[in-house]
Amino acid sequence: MNLFLDDYDTGMAEGRYQYQQLPTLSFADQSFDLALVSHLLDLYSAHLSEDIHLQSIRELLRVAREVRIFPLLTLTGELSPYVAKVEKQFTDWGYESERLMVPYEFQKGSNQMLRIK
Repeated sequence: MNLFLDDYDTGMAEGRYQYQQLPTLSFADQSFDLALVSHLLDLYSAHLSEDIHLQSIRELLRVAREVRIFPLLTLTGELSPYVAKVEKQFTDWGYESERLMVPYEFQKGSNQMLRIK
């Protein structure tokens, strides 16, 4: 987080940070190696539909070879009801999907991310 914050002003000035809005991005196919969704999709499951989750992740996989999503818990601290559905759908579409432990907790018990590639 500190690396990002320290780099933010310079990165904005150099055009490395851009405002985009899921589920549609303006980047070309496979523009990136990695797309990170941090504190958005699963955290706000009560406000974002399953369809928005699927569309957003599919779009991220269009522009990046790998997508990582963290945290997997909702604002109430429960596993998002969409995690298993997303894993199954993307596996059915031919992607690899796995939950990985991370060495920190944003919320109590929130120490996993979802990686899809």
